[in-house]
Amino acid sequence: MEKKILINALDSDENRIAAIQDNKLEQFHIETTAKEVTQGNIYKGIVTRVEPSLQAVFVDYGAPKNGFLQKNEIHTDYFQDVEAGAKALFHLIKKGQELIVQVTKDPISQKGAMLTTFISLPGRLSVLMPGNSTKGVSRKISDEDERKRLVNIIKKMDIPSGFGMIVRTAGKDSTKTLLTADLKYLMRVWKNIDKEAIKNTAPSLLYKEQTLAVRSLRDYFTSDVNEILIDSPEIFKEVQTFMSIIAPKQKKIVKLFKGDKPIFSKYQLEDQIASIYKKEVPLKSGGFLVIEQTEALVSIDVNSGKSTKKKNIEETAFHTNFEACEEVARQLRLRDMGGLIVVDFIDMKDRRHKAEITKTLKKELKSDKAKTKIGGITPFGLLEMSRQRIRHSITFGSYEICRHCKGRGQTPSVETQGLAFLRQLNLKTIKPEVKEATGIVPSDVAGYLLNKKREELSEIESKRSIAITIEGDPKMISGENKIIIITPN
Repeated sequence: MEKKILINALDSDENRIAAIQDNKLEQFHIETTAKEVTQGNIYKGIVTRVEPSLQAVFVDYGAPKNGFLQKNEIHTDYFQDVEAGAKALFHLIKKGQELIVQVTKDPISQKGAMLTTFISLPGRLSVLMPGNSTKGVSRKISDEDERKRLVNIIKKMDIPSGFGMIVRTAGKDSTKTLLTADLKYLMRVWKNIDKEAIKNTAPSLLYKEQTLAVRSLRDYFTSDVNEILIDSPEIFKEVQTFMSIIAPKQKKIVKLFKGDKPIFSKYQLEDQIASIYKKEVPLKSGGFLVIEQTEALVSIDVNSGKSTKKKNIEETAFHTNFEACEEVARQLRLRDMGGLIVVDFIDMKDRRHKAEITKTLKKELKSDKAKTKIGGITPFGLLEMSRQRIRHSITFGSYEICRHCKGRGQTPSVETQGLAFLRQLNLKTIKPEVKEATGIVPSDVAGYLLNKKREELSEIESKRSIAITIEGDPKMISGENKIIIITPN
């Protein structure tokens, strides 16, 4: 089994990271300069508004929109009037108060960023938490003996007072020496942040998350990775420096790619990446998934398609659903989808089959870095699950809302646009002083009005005693129109 990490960073405006196993895409991340990712950044902010009704405050941390900080994300060290027994938010936090905050979720659309004062600094093997006393091991490490061993190591480590530490999944099988080195590195980072906080006035940036390449290696590099290939000399040097800190013995697997073909083309990844953005995902058996992302949830529909190899409907359904489990888990990782997810499996009657599918999906999701919770299959064949939002979905920064359909995936028909225009025209020409009106619409709508609705236009002209001109604009998009009214001086 061959595992590689490929980094495509030749274009400074776009960095792409792919983790492949036997040339099959298992992880994919993309970051563009057009959509800056601030998640993980640490700022010195100032409270601009206290909202007791929301149990939250708004914080100016230097972004165009103020960040949103919930009461349960505010460390008690920032609370005021505690001795007086005050519990109301406007007594605990004051307007103009300065806070050190970390972005937990980037701004989306009209919403500002989500913030916290519970700072966490991720290293290669552990996470350092200033102002926290928690010391433990990631839940992803399920082996009880390994958990006990790591807990004993933490107890013996010289962790400064007022700091918490969690061993990450990547810290499995780590020695005390390695974890101590990770701790020392994170403490140096925090001391620099602390110095910047004292020196700078709010709002200001105190700590910027590392580049996509370094973040990806920090979060996804494991000892079983055979090779790390990078096509950019600058990023190659950056990664080498980072690897010499986190895994000096494996620094040699970092190599500069010098092939004639682009790095992703060399490993036949471009088609696999393109499929991430498609709604339909084929299965080997002939079945397929249909993935739809909405505001409320992600829906995944499992279809048998051409899969008819089994003896009966029940066996076909079970086989297709079983195959779908692996692909569902893989697509969630690749697309970075989070929140509520509903999988509509093909109906199965056998309870054992339902239990087996639930068990299989849980197994496939074990390798996912994001936290997931899975319910059982309902009588309607639906399985509900939730997945932690680690970062934006893969479409963030790569796609924009369609200006034609406004994100609906459909545009109004020519007839609908024409009739809507007539209603607007009727309304805008109702005043007696109007003498002329010019309607500018998309070319196909203009053709419809002049050919199919000439009688209605003539009726408005006669009724209002006005002259109406219809012009088609080939540059105008579906749903747009413009009405120019002319009145006497």
